[in-house]
Amino acid sequence: MRKYDKVPATSGQVGEIAGALIGEMNFSKDEAKVIIGKMGAFRKSARQFYSRFRINTADFSSDSSDLLRWEGVYGKLFGLQQKPDFSTLRIPEKPQGVGLVRLVVVACEILGWTGDHHGPLQGIQKALKEHFACWQYERDLDKSIPTNNRDPKNGSYALWVKDVCEADEEFANKSEDDLTAEHQIGITALERQLMEADVFFERGKHLDQQNVTMCLGSRFCGGLVPGALWGDDGFSVDWFIPALRSQGLRSRRVWA
Repeated sequence: MRKYDKVPATSGQVGEIAGALIGEMNFSKDEAKVIIGKMGAFRKSARQFYSRFRINTADFSSDSSDLLRWEGVYGKLFGLQQKPDFSTLRIPEKPQGVGLVRLVVVACEILGWTGDHHGPLQGIQKALKEHFACWQYERDLDKSIPTNNRDPKNGSYALWVKDVCEADEEFANKSEDDLTAEHQIGITALERQLMEADVFFERGKHLDQQNVTMCLGSRFCGGLVPGALWGDDGFSVDWFIPALRSQGLRSRRVWA
């Protein structure tokens, strides 16, 4: 018995799926004649489709769980009844062969939730302070970090990162200059803030207690690179020069 057949779908569920599929069958009269004339081949194609669909539903279930988790993250940060709208969110393909990964979802609604008095970076930092200690080198993170490779002003988006406490070990002793030359895609400061919140709310733990995440996807004014860690002052956002190399200064790769 296949694992997908252990609990048969109800007649109502089958009817709902069939209704959705029928609504997409916009065949012309001639196309319908061809399909009817080759019903055996059509049935075979249909079975292959359903087989692939059954396999892919495991991914759908995982995605739904991740999105529910992120609705909870934003609810805890902003205390809002209104949830982010993920209905048109594109989730990139989950990377394989790299160990455990975590989905990070950046909601465009952040702009409205933080826009009255702050930009998204400073607004998230303020929201984090309601849950644990935070420190930042610059007074206003949005004015100080104007350049970001990805931005919620362009719409909500999602990405994958390695689900590890310390930033990616393979990038130790590599500067921003080195990683840029290698065309590495790194995490932004905002994404790192949100990842901190996500891990804390789920596990009660903090990231980068021994090392520093170099936020390769963002830039301070003047080209300095933001860095984030958990230190004596709590969750801290600092900066580093692009040429600096250190065993403890590492990037976090993203798959977007």
